[in-house]
Amino acid sequence: MKYVTETKPGHFYYRRNGRYWGRLPGLPGSIEFATEYARLNASFADVGKTPAVPGTFDAMVEAYLASGEYRQNLKQKTKDAYRYDLDILRTRFGKFRVADIEVKHVLKMRDFFADKPGKANTLVRTLRVVFGWGIGRGLMKTNPADLKGVNVKKLKIGAHKPWAPAALAKFRAEGQPHLVLAFELGLATGQRQGDLIRLRWDDISDGVVHVAQEKTGKELWLPVSKHLAGVLARAPRQAVTVLVNSRGTPWIKANPLAQAFGAEITRLGLDGLVFHGLRKTAAVALADVGCSTKQIAAVTGQSDQMVEHYTRGADQKRLAKAAVVKLERSGKGKC
Repeated sequence: MKYVTETKPGHFYYRRNGRYWGRLPGLPGSIEFATEYARLNASFADVGKTPAVPGTFDAMVEAYLASGEYRQNLKQKTKDAYRYDLDILRTRFGKFRVADIEVKHVLKMRDFFADKPGKANTLVRTLRVVFGWGIGRGLMKTNPADLKGVNVKKLKIGAHKPWAPAALAKFRAEGQPHLVLAFELGLATGQRQGDLIRLRWDDISDGVVHVAQEKTGKELWLPVSKHLAGVLARAPRQAVTVLVNSRGTPWIKANPLAQAFGAEITRLGLDGLVFHGLRKTAAVALADVGCSTKQIAAVTGQSDQMVEHYTRGADQKRLAKAAVVKLERSGKGKC
């Protein structure tokens, strides 16, 4: 029978497109076997013409995307992120009955993306959100993406490295002008790409940049440094927004800027660095000159805990240097 594989006597599975999509109950010819076989066949019909089969992950995702929790409770940026993740997840789980999805399936998916641990963890988080929504609707009884419940930790993600002075100089000198402007804004303000692409020229006045952070909802007023003032004075005003793409039009979303910036980093041989590292670079630079956690947080808009996490190394070096200076001045010992 097409798409049916017997893995051992009496155990039949539906295999299609190189993957197993579930075990078929009973034996060929039985009502339960025929019902499940027909359901799985139907789930592969043209999704543009046929609605998702009830009970499948596809059906639950469609219901979630139509729910008030998704449409009304989430910010647009979060909606876009969830939608992007769910499109990926539907290619792996779409035809599965949600009742058949287990922790082992979630872990197998996560392991597939293990070379990108940040994305792997994000996909698990999105699954956990949707499964949690499904539990509340009686669509499933347990949450197989709740890995804490089975003592499975997130994949470790490398910290965003601050940019070294040589890397900063190279990007300034050799980067494409429209990306260098984004670089300068990120370094001077310590803000996220998503907030910077929405920055308008009229948000900058009287030597102050006004930023409304989408993620935190905070409003920040940041003094323009002399260096940034010079950069902005030389920058062409091609649109209502400060940052534009290579065609001179505003960035609509942060992802295209992130991709363009990443490609530029690769072209310049600065692999291992990312735009978000400029945020850490800004925080470390402020810590290096003795700014307090509160002062740094006032610039970056981060929590005190995150600032402390970002600047821990800088604080340690500064404190160690001060300690050695005190010791030398005391004349009581040598280091």
